[in-house]
Amino acid sequence: MNAPAPTSKEKFRWEVSRLRALPTLPKLLERVVIALEDPEINLASVAELIEVDQSLTSQMLRLANSAFYNAQGSVSQVGQALVMLGTAVTRSVILSTSVLDMRALSGLPGFWEHSLGCAVAAGAIAKVTGRATPEEATAAGLLHDLGKVVLYKQLPDAFVHIVDAAARTKRSFLEVEREELGTDHGEIAGWLVDKWRFPTCLAEPITWHHAPSRARAARDETAIVHVANALVRALGYGSGGDRRLAPIDPAAWDRLALGPEALDAVLEQFDADLDHALNYASFE
Repeated sequence: MNAPAPTSKEKFRWEVSRLRALPTLPKLLERVVIALEDPEINLASVAELIEVDQSLTSQMLRLANSAFYNAQGSVSQVGQALVMLGTAVTRSVILSTSVLDMRALSGLPGFWEHSLGCAVAAGAIAKVTGRATPEEATAAGLLHDLGKVVLYKQLPDAFVHIVDAAARTKRSFLEVEREELGTDHGEIAGWLVDKWRFPTCLAEPITWHHAPSRARAARDETAIVHVANALVRALGYGSGGDRRLAPIDPAAWDRLALGPEALDAVLEQFDADLDHALNYASFE
């Protein structure tokens, strides 16, 4: 990967400041979000909205039949998918993967594998510890690096510069982006999930997965994604943009009570779930 021509930090930071207004939602997705937020939600009406769009319908059924949520692969109706996934997972994952396709992040080989691995690891930790709903932990793990997708899509030169500088100086992606941009991918994702009104159980783990102590309402979920990210990086599965091992916050580790026996159970669950996910080619 070739680095772009030298660009000043000031220019990068000015460009980052403009991201607060990006990206906007298509009208149909906005209507789906509003419908899913209705306390008197009518799933049949939401399904009808989704079925208007062929791409959205396909995405919904792929997700419901993926190895993350359904070993049988037998969901054929959007209404069934809504019941299986729940409104929080449906809203967040559908919007993110429809508008910002994480698989298209060609500038960082191994990124999709890292996201998938973090999703599986987060789900495994949730299952073993019982500290979060596995479906929501999986969704948060899948989307934890959403800010990198925004950065890659909106500021490709800055993204390439950060990846190159991290490799050249043997620092983490996080360290370099904070130095060059004055922010990081967690905060960038925070602007987006706030604008899209993500539920707290997903918004805080995505925003604070590198700083779990800053979570306020979803502390367990944030600790899970934080540890899952570090675990997947330690296992060498995929790439988050650098070769550094992610440090684990001791408070997050203690919160999950991951002693040797529990950790062994998490790793066993992770191996089983990852094999299953790969065998069924999730999201393909």
